Amino acid sequence: MMDLWSGSVFCQNCLPAPLWTGVYRTLTHGGGKTLFYLLIIWTLFVSGNCKYSSDECDWKGAGLSDESSMRSVKNLYLQCTRGRITWRYPSGAIHIALQYSPKGTEFRVCLKPSLTNRGANIYTEVAQQLQLLIADQNSATNLNQEKNSQETHCFHSINGKAAIFIEAMPNILASKLVTEFEYSLDPLVQEVEQDPLSDCRPCNDTELIRAFCSSDFVIKSQMREVAHDKFSKESFIDLGVSHVFRQRDEVFRPAKHSRYSGVVVTPLKCGVRQGEGHFLMTGSIVLGRARLGCAPRFSQFRRIAKEMTERGLNDCDLSAIIMG
Repeated sequence: MMDLWSGSVFCQNCLPAPLWTGVYRTLTHGGGKTLFYLLIIWTLFVSGNCKYSSDECDWKGAGLSDESSMRSVKNLYLQCTRGRITWRYPSGAIHIALQYSPKGTEFRVCLKPSLTNRGANIYTEVAQQLQLLIADQNSATNLNQEKNSQETHCFHSINGKAAIFIEAMPNILASKLVTEFEYSLDPLVQEVEQDPLSDCRPCNDTELIRAFCSSDFVIKSQMREVAHDKFSKESFIDLGVSHVFRQRDEVFRPAKHSRYSGVVVTPLKCGVRQGEGHFLMTGSIVLGRARLGCAPRFSQFRRIAKEMTERGLNDCDLSAIIMG
């Protein structure tokens, strides 16, 4: 039997109508665990006559207007640590298999729907059973459910594997709906195998240069306020940003009293405190939040940038720092 996780599969209109109709009806009545699993096996069995997609981090697709698309399941296989799924006028269903590299690594999956996410229920598949993770906002029964559908939702892999099942909801306005969310995968490392403060140590010169050249965001900023949240075990640093060298997503926005403003997040265990002066802050942008990486004082990084450039050890152009 073909391994559910052994290939990058994009199969469309591969299921016989009676099988999908039975699964769909059972799902809408709260069941469908066993039938759903059979559905996936059958889809992969017949996928030899279907098209395969490239292994990309972001996927964009659209439901079809014909009747057959309402009985089809698209299968995606992703090995990226983060990306975005965009499904316009959803119809039918999508099964997404996720795996962290190296194979067998246990990981946490987090999903964050866009503000305009509509048109489908999103389930997680755990032990061959479907559990509702994010309800379609059009069918939300109360304000709390609609509010929760816009928050970040997380679950853990089992035996190094995780899957998401997206089921389009019948809607006469489906042509105007978009199901869209970001996903991120983070490895689960046992504390005994990892230095508990490894995320808090200062970056060395080489790491600083690499961070400037490759991070999702690089900014020159001042701390305005630091807040600690014991529940989430995170610290939030409110920043006034005087210069944005790079940002993959617009998390730092124009402000009145400084050129830009924004918030970066760091683990509470690092014990960050508010400091005076300008800092060069770098890091990653995950699910719309800026996670702090390296953050030297700006004057320190300018000195390092000049020295590394003179020695030919710069990974990218640092003239904006040296001359700025």
